[in-house]
Amino acid sequence: MATSPKRTIELRQANRETILRLIYLEGSMSRLEVSQRTGLSPATVTNVTGELLQEGILEGSGQEDSVGGRPRTILTVNSNYGYLIGVDLGETHIQLELFDINRRKLGTVRHGMSGADNGSDKYAELISDSVLNLIAEAGIASNQVLGVGVGIPGIVEHNGQVSISTPMWNWQSVALPAMIEERIKMPVYIDNGAKAMALAESWFGAGRGVEDMAVILLGTGIGAGIITKGALYRGATNSAGEWGHTKIELNGRPCRCGSQGCVEAYAGAPGIISSLKNLSGESAMRGADQIATIKNLVDAYRADEPSAVQVLHATAHYLGAGLANLVNLFNPELVVIGGWAGLLIGEAIMDELKKYVAQYALAPSSAHLKIDLCQFGQDAICMGAACLVLEEFLSANKKFMRQSVEG
Repeated sequence: MATSPKRTIELRQANRETILRLIYLEGSMSRLEVSQRTGLSPATVTNVTGELLQEGILEGSGQEDSVGGRPRTILTVNSNYGYLIGVDLGETHIQLELFDINRRKLGTVRHGMSGADNGSDKYAELISDSVLNLIAEAGIASNQVLGVGVGIPGIVEHNGQVSISTPMWNWQSVALPAMIEERIKMPVYIDNGAKAMALAESWFGAGRGVEDMAVILLGTGIGAGIITKGALYRGATNSAGEWGHTKIELNGRPCRCGSQGCVEAYAGAPGIISSLKNLSGESAMRGADQIATIKNLVDAYRADEPSAVQVLHATAHYLGAGLANLVNLFNPELVVIGGWAGLLIGEAIMDELKKYVAQYALAPSSAHLKIDLCQFGQDAICMGAACLVLEEFLSANKKFMRQSVEG
């Protein structure tokens, strides 16, 4: 029975995705190694890589000797094929980073946000202007940009049109991607910042090679990105990962989500600062903003100031109990702590955190668990947002495929 034209196209797309993902994520290799690693025939690999070379996505990067034959060409992704922009849209800042397709950083810009004006139009305009300025300074044309990825603190809905809901800014179903695309005329991909960070840490960072992991974003808010069997878990409506709003204290502190006793109310930056205020009074606000206050708190902890020690021990306790719930539910091999607040307090509380996770998690779930800090540091969400573009590029999505491949 002959294969239908539609099935032939689907098969070619699947082969293309398999080969491109392998070379991109695993590094340069010969056609023979591609064939051995994928199980695809040498003829199929030759045809697909030939198309990718012709399109300029791949290029030769030298040769290796072979036994009894001609030297083999090593294939790699062409750094000049295109560019990626990652945007970390946070509650305290907006940071943008420009990368070539192989994730080499070419430029960055950061804006502090006061929180006084959280209108979506303002954010769309600021992001758009920053994107255009960033590529202009780098001498890059807009048609060379494969896309702009944005990591945001909120729920990204996919109901025909991608829209954002962020209660802290009073956004409900805001079409932010379309607002930015209209201004910059480039594709925009958007997702929760914790999910974006999870992609980056899974593909290239602390979770490289790990099949099941959780990436925790601790900042003003708290979120989680779950990787299961090597893929990002999104849930039925793409709202999986709102772990910061699981409960650790019935009838506990009010949370800005409208509920009470959430992890975020105790271990997010405002929750930590509230604990410090409750213990030491208003004088505990030793900095002009959240970041400065948390930095001062960690410095005081390292100097053994009793109030700072008590607050961070309590934070580790709440966070450890919350993580134990997550570990019991998902049984990850690795938990990675990131976000600006997580990176500031992570090293200081790590031993206490591990102790409480071990105390509250079931032994079979935590027996082989590792807890670590994220590898990409404060750049993790920008890198993750760029990975949202890469996720599209490396897929069999037709918008990135030349007409000759589809024909």
